[in-house]
Amino acid sequence: MSATASKEVKALIKDIRDTIKMGKHAEAIPKCQRLLKMEPKSAMGYLLLGAAYQNLDKAEAARSLRKSIELTEGPATAALQGLANCAPSEELPAIYDQLAELIPEKALDYWEKLATLASDTNVTPACFSLLKKKAKEQPDCNFAKIQEYLGRIWLAHDFEIASDDKELYVNTMEALLNNSDTCGKRAVYKRFLKRLYKQKDYAACLHHACKMTNSHPNDVYGYEWICKTYCENYDQLNEDIWLSKLEQPVQVYAEKLLQLNPASNLALLIKALDQYAAGQFVSARQQVLQARQSQPTYKVTLVLLARIHMELGAFRLAQQIWLDLSQENEALAECLSHEKDPAKLREAIRILKSLGKIQSNTTTLARCYYKLGDLDLLNELPLDKISRAEFILSPAEALQSIAGDESFGALFLCGKLNLYLKNYQDALNWILKATRLRPHFSKCFEYLGKLYTLATEDSPRARKCYEKCISLNALAEEAVDALSYIYQEMGEEDLNETLLLNTLRHLSTNESIRLQYKLGLHFLHVKKWDNAIQCFRIAIKHDSQCIVYWESLGDAYTARGSYNSAIRVFQKILEFSPENGFALLQIASIKATIRMYTEAIEDFNTLLKINPHFLPGLRGVAEAHIGLANSLKIQNLYGRAKHHWQLAIEHLQSAFHQPGALDMVWLWRLMASVFFQTAQLPISLANLEVAGSLARREEPVAHLSRKELLLLAQRFYLCALKLRQNTHLWYELSLTSYFSALYIPEDARSHLEMAAKVCKMALKERGNRWQNWNLLGVINMHASCENLPLAQHCFIQAVELERKCFTAWANLGILYLKISEIRLANEAFTRAQQACPTYANAWIGQAMVAETIGDREEAFDLFRHCQQFDYHPEAALGFAHWVCEVLSDPKSWNKPHNRRAIEHMYADVYALDAINWYVQNEEADTCAAAFTFQGFLCVRKNLYRQAVEAFSRACILCEPGTDRDKLYTNLGYLYLKLNEPDKAVNALNSVTHATFKPIIGLALAYFRSGQLQESYSIYNSILRSVEGQDDDKASTILVAMASMIYAFQGEADTKTLLYQCVLLKKVPIQALYSSFALGILHEDDELSQMMMAELREYAFKEEFCEDVSFLTAHYILKNTGTRDALRYLQGRVRMFPQSAELRKLYLKFLLDYFIDDSSLNVAISNVAMIALKLGHTKLKHGINATEEAETTIYASQAVGVLDKSSSLKLVQRAIRLNPTNQHARKLFADITVDLYHSDTQ
Repeated sequence: MSATASKEVKALIKDIRDTIKMGKHAEAIPKCQRLLKMEPKSAMGYLLLGAAYQNLDKAEAARSLRKSIELTEGPATAALQGLANCAPSEELPAIYDQLAELIPEKALDYWEKLATLASDTNVTPACFSLLKKKAKEQPDCNFAKIQEYLGRIWLAHDFEIASDDKELYVNTMEALLNNSDTCGKRAVYKRFLKRLYKQKDYAACLHHACKMTNSHPNDVYGYEWICKTYCENYDQLNEDIWLSKLEQPVQVYAEKLLQLNPASNLALLIKALDQYAAGQFVSARQQVLQARQSQPTYKVTLVLLARIHMELGAFRLAQQIWLDLSQENEALAECLSHEKDPAKLREAIRILKSLGKIQSNTTTLARCYYKLGDLDLLNELPLDKISRAEFILSPAEALQSIAGDESFGALFLCGKLNLYLKNYQDALNWILKATRLRPHFSKCFEYLGKLYTLATEDSPRARKCYEKCISLNALAEEAVDALSYIYQEMGEEDLNETLLLNTLRHLSTNESIRLQYKLGLHFLHVKKWDNAIQCFRIAIKHDSQCIVYWESLGDAYTARGSYNSAIRVFQKILEFSPENGFALLQIASIKATIRMYTEAIEDFNTLLKINPHFLPGLRGVAEAHIGLANSLKIQNLYGRAKHHWQLAIEHLQSAFHQPGALDMVWLWRLMASVFFQTAQLPISLANLEVAGSLARREEPVAHLSRKELLLLAQRFYLCALKLRQNTHLWYELSLTSYFSALYIPEDARSHLEMAAKVCKMALKERGNRWQNWNLLGVINMHASCENLPLAQHCFIQAVELERKCFTAWANLGILYLKISEIRLANEAFTRAQQACPTYANAWIGQAMVAETIGDREEAFDLFRHCQQFDYHPEAALGFAHWVCEVLSDPKSWNKPHNRRAIEHMYADVYALDAINWYVQNEEADTCAAAFTFQGFLCVRKNLYRQAVEAFSRACILCEPGTDRDKLYTNLGYLYLKLNEPDKAVNALNSVTHATFKPIIGLALAYFRSGQLQESYSIYNSILRSVEGQDDDKASTILVAMASMIYAFQGEADTKTLLYQCVLLKKVPIQALYSSFALGILHEDDELSQMMMAELREYAFKEEFCEDVSFLTAHYILKNTGTRDALRYLQGRVRMFPQSAELRKLYLKFLLDYFIDDSSLNVAISNVAMIALKLGHTKLKHGINATEEAETTIYASQAVGVLDKSSSLKLVQRAIRLNPTNQHARKLFADITVDLYHSDTQ
């Protein structure tokens, strides 16, 4: 390069530098590029270009600076410094390292930057390597800082420590500790101590942990590492070496740790280890269990707990821990040797053999061989004296061989051997001596519990021993069973539940089946049904073939009320065992409980076929029959009820033949109950056939009447009371005696005295039972021994004991009603209603109060309301009375309330049903009034035969007088309705004081029976008596006489009588009808026209439209022809279009005279269908089936011309309505023939 060019380059370099200094980097870049063109290998050019790009493009700057370093001969310090500002982080560690070497005075700054750069995880390993390399070099003035920086990286990133770096790591951490503040030291200690422990440098770990406790006395970390190191290494061989590093005993550190953290498992473990070493195993276990709560899986805790359990004799608990730890050692083998399962015993032998430690565990092996019965192997073992006595010698020889040995094993074995020999007192003494030597061994207390029970029967001491045993060994099965039994015997159910639950906590699911079942039985006993079901289901899940578990599950479902589930469970049992008696019995019993009596009886019979003498089956089937009988009785099906009571008696008699049956209270009680219930049936059914031996009769089978049943029931109750006295039996005997007084009135007084005495005995047994007071009150209200003050006292006692006893309130109301205390009676009945709104007696009492105060409508409504409940005789009689009262009293009938009750609520129908039940139930005790009500209501429903029977029975019971005359009058008219005039004559002749109605009825009866002379004579005599006084009666008599005169004297005399009738002031319309008909029949136009004039005032009234239209149409038909008659009827139909009777008349006329007119066929068919439908337009227009059938026949005839199929359907309907109608059957045959011929064509 020339001098001129060199000067130009220097000038350009100076210019570039000035430009960069002024911050004009963009202008400097082209200048640098011009410089590089001039000198392509100019290191300075690339350096300046890199500087220009520093603030514009870091990557380009780095590229230029790297080029400058390449071209620089010697150290490129400036380029490296620039590159440190723009190079990527991956290159920075090497750059900082070079700069530290090139610029020693700034080396510390670059090491610090390197330490800071280590926070970037991408370059952390490179930074760590450079600092570690530097720390291993010869120390200089920056050595301490380098160690500190290295320590920070090591601490932050936890790099693996190579074997040759251990010393460096320790020195680094120590340097870091020396240069850190308190917070920094804590972080260093946490990582440092953990690393030291991991390297098993226990001495250094304890040394630094002690230093941490000094620098951080309230920080648990140092104390925890001290305790952890001790807990996990206390049994090592070099224990003394690292323990010497402790400044104070480890217990001091543990106490301090507990102060800082009371739940520290490590501190608790140290206390437990000290207590374990001192033989304080119970307190040691407490500490270990507390430690386990915070660290359940800590191995040291589990190992120590297992060893403590073994010392306490809880080998199964220890075994579970060893298995959880997956450790096969001598301890596990010893635990397994205490099991009874052969598989576990063989496992213990295998473990000892695999460990090669047979010689040191001969006792464990001997125990296994002894339980497995391997006597040959047992004899080969080199046993000590105690083991030989326990496993090889006989009890007597064993006692001799260890006599004088005062060791625990010898003493304990002596106790067991004496227990085996049943020397209970000696056994107790030996076990007590052994217990003094090892007061923490659970087996000692288990045997003490047994021996206190056997030797001294001291249950309290036995309980304490068992409780102590279980506190030491929660899985001592025999102790748990024994203590559970003691708790149950003492009624300590809560303690029993706690005991079983605590025991189950320690068992796995497979091992807990038996205790789960036992716990289920406990829950069943204390009525915790859901818990019991859950326990039984768990047991079944693990042993589904165990019938007992299924049976208990079924019992639990039954007790809870889940009857369908219980039935399914017991049916499952029957799948396993089809003849399982318990399952069959329970299924039948459940069905009886849910009132499926018929199915229950079938199931009981199936059971009794398998075992005919099975007492629970006989009892169950009898109770099912009794339940079904009671259900039928409520439905008033007395005959069927009595049948089932008879069957119940037969089954109970079979039970009497079983051994020991005479000592069974339930048998006597059930028999007495059946006798008592049957005696309450109607008199015709109140009888039973009983074995003669039970009734003290000579015949094999005795037929007992109501009186005999009641007396026998009392005798059976007395037999039951001889076996066991309780208030319920006394009460039932008293009730039976009271009903005996009701049904045997001749001996009422003696029965009532008996009832009162027995009831007082019931009160003596239980004076706080309101039923006893109530019954005594009822007894003292009976007329034969009436004592109303005492009765009132009894009822008040009853309601004070039970405020909601509606029976006592109702009885109290009846008492107040009897003494005319109406207000008090009303209040008492109100309280009874409030207590039980469906109690009929309360409503009946209110109705009687309403009757007493004259509130007729209220009484009617109350009696009507009573019909919604079960049948009650007083309610039936009262309701029937008030319905008849309303129906027979026009004033009451016209009240809208009463009309609605009759017409829309069918009170008359309900009343008839009620009085029918009353008559059926009361039988011979039915009063005349009841028969009268029954007859009246039957007449209203056109049940004339039933009405005749009711009135006949009423006449027999009624005393002579006006009432009986009315009954005979009603009976006579009923016979006339039934067209039995001879009986009507007899009934009406029985009237003693005849009035107009019976006399006129007698005349009609004579007329109907053909005795015209007698009839006419009666009519004539009545006519003379009423003539001029009562025109209505006179006109009625004249019409009747005219009908007789016409029958045997002819037209002229009839006209005379009818003329006399017409001349009266109030002409009966029947007279006008008769006269008009007479004129038509005999073609007397003058008479006919005169009657037509008289009937004009009735022509426009709907109730007379049919009869007037019929007579007028026939008159027109005879005089002017069918067309005029048709036009007349059409006009009448248009005038009364809603009249079904008129429409029917119109249809009949068309069928008679125009059926062959084909032009009118469609019209006639339409008229027929309208006539058929009109009768149903209003509810009050009830249609008789016979009348409906007749209208349907007319409709069939009318439709038949157009549609034979529809005609056939109509005539079939007519036959169903009235099967005896021959016209309908003939029409049906004709239509069928026509349809057949039309089909064949």
